Amino acid sequence: MQKGHVIRLVLSASIIGAVVAIGMVAFALLSPLPLPDRQVLFIPEGTSVRQVLQMLEQKGAVRFPWLWKQLAWVVGQFRRVSMRMGSYELSPAITHAELFSNLLTGRNRLIRPLTIYEGETTPHLAGALARRLEDDSARVYRLIVGDSLARAVGLEDAPSLEGYLLPATYDLFECEPIEHALRRIARHFDAIWQARFAAKARQQGLTRQQVLTLASIVEGEVATPTEYRRVAGVYWNRLRRRMKLEADPTVQYALGFPPRRLSFRDYQIEHPYNTYRIVGLPPGPIKAPSIRAIEAVLDPEVHDYLYFCKAGDGSGTHRFARTYREHLANVRSYYRALREQDKRTPP
Repeated sequence: MQKGHVIRLVLSASIIGAVVAIGMVAFALLSPLPLPDRQVLFIPEGTSVRQVLQMLEQKGAVRFPWLWKQLAWVVGQFRRVSMRMGSYELSPAITHAELFSNLLTGRNRLIRPLTIYEGETTPHLAGALARRLEDDSARVYRLIVGDSLARAVGLEDAPSLEGYLLPATYDLFECEPIEHALRRIARHFDAIWQARFAAKARQQGLTRQQVLTLASIVEGEVATPTEYRRVAGVYWNRLRRRMKLEADPTVQYALGFPPRRLSFRDYQIEHPYNTYRIVGLPPGPIKAPSIRAIEAVLDPEVHDYLYFCKAGDGSGTHRFARTYREHLANVRSYYRALREQDKRTPP
């Protein structure tokens, strides 16, 4: 009887202890974060649970550090634990359980989507990034055109990130450092380049910088998807003949103004990007080329056109020519169309 009594006491104590422990865990999980007001926590990619715990402690958002360690241990028995990259809200309205679940699954992240458009210029992109992440557009511009981030991402052949930020929609996060966002976007393009284009460029003896530079010019010229490969073919024909590219988008880039109708004086500007003055490619991309533009440069249409000019009929298409004489006729037709448009436009 005495032995049985001892066993019952031990079992009772164990059950009571388990109930108390479960109660403590439940209380801790369901208790709100000990914060007076809303804060935002940004977690970089690959951040461990231990690092997240340190970040939360620095913000004063952890009341029960032991709980996080135990949760991490339990989850770690089933899979490798790392917190999902992104920004998360910390507030008194959120419990420890909700926060841990959010961090583990990526739910309820504070997303600020950004779309990089085909042919978007760097100043315009810098402004859009600055607005999304509440940064200074001039600083963002300097980061894009500087070489430090390109080196950090491992783009050894890139003098900057200009032209290396692929047009697409990206999930940026509230309070995400702009440097982190730019590195993510650049790595996304680098992965696509390596998978789809790197081998083909090497086979043709082309560097990524050369491909993206020409693709950005093609992007600046084309308004109709069917013309990408044809325009690329024109530029390749001119490059092989050592002819100047004479691409208007490079003049627009050199001027640094919003796009406008160019004057004769504009074409005379001394600038390394002005392809009316230099032979060959300019030093680098002038805007964000699309996948279609990159594909066109690596697989251009085979023809003998050397010139093209806007049709001037509002279609966005071009008239192509094999000889300079044909080209001049197309140019005259284009300017006649412009004069007709000016007549129809009210003052």
